[in-house]
Amino acid sequence: MDLTAGMSAEVDEVAEEPLHDQFMEGANIWLWDGRGRIALPRVAVDAIGSRWGEAHMVSVNLALPGGRVLMVRTLGAPHPALDERGRPRIRGAGPLRFHCLEPFRRWRLTFDGLAGDTTIEEQIAHRLGGPGSVPAPTVPVRFDIEMDMTVTPFVAGSYEPEGTVLSTEHRFEQLCSASGQVGIGGETIAFQGGGLRIRRKGTMKRSDYSDWMGHVWMSAQFPGGRAFGMDVFHPRPDGSVRYQEGWLLDDGEILPAKFVEAPWKKDWIAGGEDVSFTLRTKRGDTRLAATTWLTTVSPVTEPPDGRTPFPPVQQGIVSYEWDGVQAYGMMERSSPAEIDPGR
Repeated sequence: MDLTAGMSAEVDEVAEEPLHDQFMEGANIWLWDGRGRIALPRVAVDAIGSRWGEAHMVSVNLALPGGRVLMVRTLGAPHPALDERGRPRIRGAGPLRFHCLEPFRRWRLTFDGLAGDTTIEEQIAHRLGGPGSVPAPTVPVRFDIEMDMTVTPFVAGSYEPEGTVLSTEHRFEQLCSASGQVGIGGETIAFQGGGLRIRRKGTMKRSDYSDWMGHVWMSAQFPGGRAFGMDVFHPRPDGSVRYQEGWLLDDGEILPAKFVEAPWKKDWIAGGEDVSFTLRTKRGDTRLAATTWLTTVSPVTEPPDGRTPFPPVQQGIVSYEWDGVQAYGMMERSSPAEIDPGR
């Protein structure tokens, strides 16, 4: 399988310097343990041109059975971009580091710092931001995980998209296997599972979200090699398509795919929600059963440089089933922007 999608190694390496003040580069990963014991639904370093040499944004979500969530939202001092051989392959800040060992094939993720201790119920209650939305960092957390890519990268705009593909950035995502260790306080958990890695380079200019009606983003790979990835924005009030694109890997062939009906988020449910769906390709319809497993909430936070804040989003791990075969994978969803009456 082509693990580069025809892209050069430089595309997966990091930028040494920003192209302009509005330049933004992100290294993101979603990780899930194969036994459902632990999830890291979005770990990210985002570098912004206007403060490139000062600080990058750091985000960590860690979810455990029973509803416990450990989270980090902070700014961290940037790590040097060059590796030991002088190649631009490190995007890190503060306690978090992404290290490209081999473009499109192998990456390493490390973290050693403190996280805030909360629950999914508390996150839902504080989703609109303000005091309590990001608890004070008190719990030592460490992880060291290596990822081996397993599927051709999904490059935005390459699988018969409907609607408008964001033109201000180059974005791709890639499924992987993952192994390593996660430490929480004095406990260490051996991690063996999978993940979805996302890379994007572009500008901060996106949308003011004034007509945002929500989105659904899902991806997973199954034992035996089957896989899928889907991203859809809710249609506009007049019914017109805003954006939808996806793919399904079956029998060694990647097929463009669409949701027959997306599992839109209609409420805040901590876990156990049925989010099953059907995908349509040129071969016909494929039904996947899906239930939310370990979820987190990314609250509204003040964005940099005066951008409009994105609505709160549900970020979590889902238990999927395809023809009787089970696998964990990722999901992110949002709904129309909520208004905090206290603001």
